This record gives sequence, C-alpha cells and structure tokens, in this order.
Amino acid sequence: MRAQASGRGLHNVPAELTSFVGRRHELVEIKQRLGASRLVTLTGPGGVGKTRLALRVAAEVARAFPDGVWFVPLAPIDDPQLMTQAVFHSLGLQDRSVGWSLSALTDYLADKHQLLILDNCEHLVDSCAVLATTLLKSCPELRLLATSRQPLGTAGEARLRVPSLSLPDDGALLPAERLVTFEAVALLVERAAAVMPDFRVDQTNATDVLKLCRRLDGIPLALELAAGRLEGLSLTRLNQGLDAELAILAGANRGAEARQRTLEATIGWSYGLLDEDERRLWARLSVFAGSFDEEAAAQVCSDSALSADRVIELLAALVEKSIVKRDVNLQPARYELLETLRQYGRVRLRELGEEILIQARHRDWIRTLTAGLAAWDSRQADLFSRIYLERDNVWAALEFCLRHPGEVSKGAEICQDLWFYWVSRGPCGDARRVVMSLLALTSGDSLPHARLLLVAASVAAAQNDLADCRTLSERSLRLAQDLGNSEVAGWSLIWQGLARLVQGETTVAMELAESAISLGREMQIQPVVLNAMGGVCNIRFATGDLDAVVKIGEEALALSLELGEIWQRGYLLNFLSQASWQQGDLGRAEEQAREGLACKHALDDRHGLSIVVETLAWMAAERAEYQRAATLQGCAERLRETAGTAVMEQFRAQHEHAASVASEGMGAAAFMAAVERGTAMTIDEIAAYALEQKPPAKPLRGLAAESGISLTRREQEIAALVAQGLSNKQIAAKLVVSERTAESHILNILNKLGFNSRSQIAAWAAAHQPSVAAPRG
Repeated sequence: MRAQASGRGLHNVPAELTSFVGRRHELVEIKQRLGASRLVTLTGPGGVGKTRLALRVAAEVARAFPDGVWFVPLAPIDDPQLMTQAVFHSLGLQDRSVGWSLSALTDYLADKHQLLILDNCEHLVDSCAVLATTLLKSCPELRLLATSRQPLGTAGEARLRVPSLSLPDDGALLPAERLVTFEAVALLVERAAAVMPDFRVDQTNATDVLKLCRRLDGIPLALELAAGRLEGLSLTRLNQGLDAELAILAGANRGAEARQRTLEATIGWSYGLLDEDERRLWARLSVFAGSFDEEAAAQVCSDSALSADRVIELLAALVEKSIVKRDVNLQPARYELLETLRQYGRVRLRELGEEILIQARHRDWIRTLTAGLAAWDSRQADLFSRIYLERDNVWAALEFCLRHPGEVSKGAEICQDLWFYWVSRGPCGDARRVVMSLLALTSGDSLPHARLLLVAASVAAAQNDLADCRTLSERSLRLAQDLGNSEVAGWSLIWQGLARLVQGETTVAMELAESAISLGREMQIQPVVLNAMGGVCNIRFATGDLDAVVKIGEEALALSLELGEIWQRGYLLNFLSQASWQQGDLGRAEEQAREGLACKHALDDRHGLSIVVETLAWMAAERAEYQRAATLQGCAERLRETAGTAVMEQFRAQHEHAASVASEGMGAAAFMAAVERGTAMTIDEIAAYALEQKPPAKPLRGLAAESGISLTRREQEIAALVAQGLSNKQIAAKLVVSERTAESHILNILNKLGFNSRSQIAAWAAAHQPSVAAPRG
C-alpha cells in the first residue's frame, strides 16, 4: 500500500466560527505539558469545551510541527475497527490497497513531526489507548492531544481536567463592570450580543445573568445554547425554565452535531456510555445537594443492588469519566455533581422509581449526622464543621420533609438537633422560615409541633425577638408537659426564662431556670441542666449577685468539662469574665473572656463570638484603649451580620455605653474608621485581633497537672506536637485533620490539665515522655 497526501496543506484544523473567550491559564498549561509529554489528554464533562480548547492549542502550536497538525473527529465512529480509517481520512490520505491497517499508518507517520488531535475518545477509549500506544512507540516525533470524558489510561499520559469557565465566588456581590471579567459571564454576553446586539450586563440584569451562569455551571456549551434562546426568552423566564428542565435549551444550535444541539443530548451521550450500575449510581447521587464524601455516598446509595464497596468502586469510575468532580483539598475528599448533571440524574432517578426512596435515605443520613449534636460532648467542634460542610444537604433534607407531609416528624427532629448550630452560625432568617413552614404542616397537639415551637423560640431569641421567643416557648412548654416530654419541656423552660429576664421579670425567670435544673436532674438530661445553670448565671449577673455568678458558673464549668462540650462553656466563661471585671480584677476578666473566645472560635460560633468580643470591647473602653474598643465593636458587628443576629437586649446598655466612651475619647470620625476596620476583618482575623495583648497566663481552675490525668491517644499525640513547637496549621496537616479540629483538641487539653497556654502543654508533654509521644511520619 502507498499512502499519499491529498495536497490540502499541513493541517486540517477547522476554522473558528466564533471568538475564543478566556482559558489563558489552560492554554499555557496544555502547551507546557505538550512540551514535556508526547500524549496529553484533556478530560471533563460534555460541553465543557475540550474540543474548542484543543483546536485553539493546535492553532497556536502549529509552527512547532513541520509536518502539520491534524484533527481526527472520533464522535461519528461507532466501530473500533474504523478508527484507523478515520485517522487516514483526517490526514488526507487515499487508500491504494485492499484495506486500511494500523501498520500502514505507523509506517506513514514513522518519520513525521506531527501533532494528531484525537477528539472525543470516550466511547472508544480502549481502542484509542491501543492506537495511541502503538503510534507513540513507532513514531518518535509524533505527539498526540486527545479529548475524552475519561483518561485513556496509557503509560506516559499527561492529563488535564478542563474546568468550567470562571465565575465569582458564591455570595460575592459585584458591580456589573466587574462581573463581565469572569469567563462564563463574558462568554454569555458575547454570544447573546450576536443575536441581540443591544445586550449588555448592567445593574438591572446582573443578578439574573449571574444566576443563569451559575445555574449552567459555567459550561460553555450550555451558555452558548442559553444565549441563543435569549432572542425569544427573557433572562427571568429562561432561569425559571431551567429550574424545570434542561430541554428548554433545545434547538438553539442547529448547525452542531445532533448530540450537541441540546445540553440534555450532550449529557445523554455520556449517560449512554456507562454500564447499568454506573447509571444507577449517577441517578442516586443526584439526591446530594452540593458536595458529599465516600461514606455518605455509600450510606445513601447502597442496597442489595449496589453494595457499599461497589458504590465506592463506581464512584471512582464516575470521577474518571468526568461525571463526578473530586476535591482532594479536603480530607476526606469531597465529591460533587455539576448542577446540570445532577438535574439530569434526578430525572433518571425518577424514571427508575427510586426518587422518594433515595431522598428518604438521604434525609435519614442527615438525621444521623445531626443527632450527634444532642450528646453535647467533645465532638461538638467536629460536628459543627461537618454540618457546615453538609449545609446544602441539610437544607435539601428539610425541603424533602416539607414536600412530603408524612416526613415532617423527621424534619422536626433534625431541627431540634440543629437549634444551637443555627443560633451560633445562622442563617437564622432561613432557619426560622423553614421551621415555621414545617410547623404549619404539623398537628397542634403533636410532639413534632412542640419540637418546632421550641426551635422557633431559640432562633427568635438569637434574632432579639424576645416577644416571639416568650410566646413560642410558652406554647412548646404547655404542649411538652401535656405530652410528658421532659426534654422539650426543659429546653422550653430555659428559653422562656431568657425572655422573661430580658422583659424585666427576674423572679419568674429564676423560677423557670431552677425548674429546668430540677427537671433535668430528675430525668438525667445533663445538657438541660448545664444550659439552665448558664441561665441562672445570666439572671444572677442581671441582679448584681456576682458571688452567685462565680459559684454557679464554676459548678457549671465542671459539668461542661465532664460532658466535654464547649458551646455553653464559652458563655459561662463570659459571665465569669464579667463578674471578675465588676469585682475589680480586669486582668483576670480579660483572661477568662479570651478563653471563652477560644471556645466560640473553635466552634466558629459567630453569635457567641460576637458576645465575647463585645465584652472585650467594653473592657478596652474602660482601659481607655479607645482604638481597640471601637475596632472590637466593629468586629462584633461583622460577626452578627454573618450569623443574622442582633445585639442581645440585656447587653445593649453596655454596648451603647462603650461606644459612647470610645467615640468621645477618640473623636467621632476616628471612632467610625476603627469600627469599619473591624467590620472588614475575616472571622479568623477577628479572633486573632481579639486575642492580642494577652496578659501572663494564670490557671483559671486549680486543676493539678499530674501525670495521672487522662488524655485520649489523639490528645497525647497533639500535646507532643505542641511540645515540638508545631502550629495548629502544621498539626492539622501532619494528622490530616482540619485546623479547627486541631484547635478544638488543644482546647480540650487545656481544660483537662487546667492550663491556658501552649507553653504549659509543652512543658507537661516533655515531663511525661515517652508516655506522650508524637505520631510517626
């Protein structure tokens, strides 16, 4: 056989019909990888722009290949036997023998310095791998650039996952002129202007433009199809339609291949390449909102048809095939479906008849996760962090309970577990709306109704709506007593006591708090006892009985240490701090406030942190440190904004007095500038600033640091790492945990040993070696 060039020139790369938007970073990286590797594979989901990116790279590197750059489209090829013919055809070679053969192709390419682009390899991945390996072994100057929804899996393959086009971070509020600098928005605007010349982004449509780009995950194909529909649909209508179905993007590009004319067809192409188990898992994973980990996937998606081990195996396969994204920056790794792929999977789940079943299992998984909070133990910090990671899944589980009235009781249980998480981190407004919506679906004489009334009361209190807190807690108390539920009754007494205190009814408030303590002790509900004791501290402080504050506060701290919790401990330390301050020991007061701040920061409790930061601001004002006082008040304001809470009514007078003193001391303009400095800080910056100027450490409680004190194995490891001088960040990296988890463990060590400095931990660990040894590695 003799193959000849057709005379079409040294490339067959299709001309671009539209402008190329963005991708500067990816272009540089691909060219670098082509310089270092002879096979580079671009992977990613359908429509993400792999082919367009490969073609742009080809155009930019063409001069580096004397024998040309050749584009081989494989999407139309169904039979692996025809692959060699497809390459011959793309090279412009004419067959003069009885057939096409791989050996003839290698003979032709053996001395060629060429770049071949193998486009859309996913449905022929095994055959493409064989072709690539054979060509690279026989043709030393040949380089291959492949596009595929999964890697070829050959030796020497360099892989680059093509991301979606860039978008602003979630929650970012940007002006229109800044918005169009992001790739996804720029592409949508440019393509929309092609059909509507006057189309532009301004403040009137910026929100809808960003919503559309987010809804389509920044996928170029989806954005181009959407732009084509804007000639006949408004942005609002298009967004509404996409919430209902992907098919609204149909027919927007009749010149494309059939599989690319609609986003649904493009996704369907990927779906059709999977085996039955992979399709089933894709459908089941669609119940997750946001991200999830392997353990969650196995718990929610496994059954007799798919074992837990099989789910983990299939999850890895879906990552490889660009259906699921894997984020290894978190440990354990997190997985996520693009929203478009999730919506497609949900339709398939419905077709399988499993939608309600898998949603219920998802809800039960969330129920198990949140139930851990009810223990009020040393897992608090870890659970707060985990629930934050799963916040989208929490809302999805509660939405399921709202849509299916028979599931409302489970939703009420989840809400009861979450009340102090919501009070701490918010968003209180969203939490309250969901709780009230669930409440409307429950019977007025049922336990779920009582639970939801209780949660609504707690969130109302965080929002400083004490009138509603009182009404709701009174209703939940009466119903809980009628039903004989001591736990709901105990918590209701606590919240009603707080409302009565703020409304000036201190005697009644004390009676309610003491009743909660008695009930909690009688029924052995220690969290109720602990929090009711915190309520008594609050009341005693309001009445000026500082000795009683110290007495009950120290007793409650002992119970907090016994349980291992740190949420109420932060508040108790704040009360003790206030008492020490008013008793004239400002140094000790600041020390106690800082320890309380450490508790709240370990939980990322924005509401609680704001209260302790306010306390430090008031103390700074008394010391005439006006700059620090004003900045701390700004910090507290920032914290309240992030949690959706307000200055608690019982602290308002102190808040206003400190602000007045600082403003008079430094001048109104300087005061406002310092406040603004505080409101501009991040949460971690706020904590670091509030912990400045720490006085010499003194043990708060005279707990002897003796060798007989019991630390857990993990706490012993961390104590040894502290002794080595490692920071929280370094400890977290070494033990493969979050920095906040490391901080929580250190806080527990401080409490167990009666210390309040890392140097004391280091000295203790050194004194008890080798029993306290650092982990290897």
